[in-house]
Amino acid sequence: MSVRRAMAVAAAGAAAGAFVVIGAGAAEAQTDTQLCEYLVTARHGLNVHELPNVHSKVVGVLKFHDKPWADCKTKGFTEIRGNVPVQLRHGFIDVKFLRKLRVIPTGGVETGAGGTSTGMDSALAAGGVATVLAGGGIALAARRRATGAA
Repeated sequence: MSVRRAMAVAAAGAAAGAFVVIGAGAAEAQTDTQLCEYLVTARHGLNVHELPNVHSKVVGVLKFHDKPWADCKTKGFTEIRGNVPVQLRHGFIDVKFLRKLRVIPTGGVETGAGGTSTGMDSALAAGGVATVLAGGGIALAARRRATGAA
């Protein structure tokens, strides 16, 4: 591999890493909705839909008095986030058949100064890996240039 090609690969890796890290901030901002615990009030059960409308495929049913965790909403459909079988997560249920019980605390200790974070952002991890790989590519290219082709 030529030095020019190695430098191009390293630069592309660095650019990809920066793009992923910058894009992660936008993705995190979109998921700032609160999480609520609801009580299913539909006596014969509540259909869980694949998409947020009544015409989409029904992927399951929640029973009367189930307590799913979902995005806090006052009307329309809400996305299920937890406290249900795994196959029903990320399905959609109609809020008019739910009663909000409580808001679920999702905050944690901020990162930095030895703190921990409750969120897991795979985009940030990918950005870190891309940056490390780019740094390795730059170091390899510099070493090859200094010592000649291997």
